Amino acid sequence: MKSISSILFFRFVLIFLSQIIVFNNISIFGISADIYIIFLLIFPRNTNKSLYYFLIFLYGIFLDSFSNSFGIITFSLLVTSYIRPYLLDFSFGNFDMRKVGKVRDYLINTTIYQKLTYISLVVLSHNFVLYSVEIFSIYKLQLIIKNATISSLISITLMLIIISLFYFKNER
Repeated sequence: MKSISSILFFRFVLIFLSQIIVFNNISIFGISADIYIIFLLIFPRNTNKSLYYFLIFLYGIFLDSFSNSFGIITFSLLVTSYIRPYLLDFSFGNFDMRKVGKVRDYLINTTIYQKLTYISLVVLSHNFVLYSVEIFSIYKLQLIIKNATISSLISITLMLIIISLFYFKNER
């Protein structure tokens, strides 16, 4: 049986390479899809918080270095990872967290509305922070909202396709 750390490393490398090689080069309406958020979505909930934030930080630094985004991705990933437990609680309600440590179990054992709410909230919050820091002007709030919305719709669509291919195969 594979250990959790080897599975996390494999996911880290696979999502990282697919983002850098494929999805950074695809532009829809002038905006590229942020598939790297999948790593944040499916990261196990029962891990050490210090290790969790450190891995998210490393993940963001690697993405920033290949995307030339000067730390914006790292900052938005860290903010989103900090509010992720609240988004999990809001999306899944009274789901017993002592029995379920993997987010995969959240995604498989719940309704489509809960899954879509969780994915949408995480992606929207990440993209809003990302574009707020990138544009960094209150006068361009309309542009921030437009870019965050378009990027979120593109990312959510592609992420649902990818997640359904890899995680929901047991439901069929």
